[in-house]
Amino acid sequence: MDVIEFKNLLWDYTRKIGEHTNILTLSLCENLDLTIVQVRILVEIKQHGSHTIGSLAQRLNMAGTNISTMCKKLEGLGYLERVRDRSDERVVKVALTDKGIIAVEEMDKMLLEKISTSINGVPEETLYVIINGMTKLNEILENVNKQ
Repeated sequence: MDVIEFKNLLWDYTRKIGEHTNILTLSLCENLDLTIVQVRILVEIKQHGSHTIGSLAQRLNMAGTNISTMCKKLEGLGYLERVRDRSDERVVKVALTDKGIIAVEEMDKMLLEKISTSINGVPEETLYVIINGMTKLNEILENVNKQ
């Protein structure tokens, strides 16, 4: 396979995977009346702990002002709270409330149900081939981004 064909297939499949991921995520968002970005914020905080607005913006590759606005909305809905850092009270972080934790766990449960139904009957070795391929693709893209 030449570089042009690889690039075209990479572009096509990343677009398709992104579309399918968005469709799946949207179905989970609708149950909670949240946007995809709001869900991404909640999931990021659940997976990696509290964040400053700046660190959250960096992790999600978004502008800090957009993240700040969304966090205010999520705080108003009861999913997030602002907490002063104990070691440096000038630093304010956003953390999940109990409602936020429950929401992410509910989404996780729904997602696991959908995935388990879809991969039922797929040989385990096939799943490992997919993960290994994605790992290698990620390494290639990291190298491209370093250039």
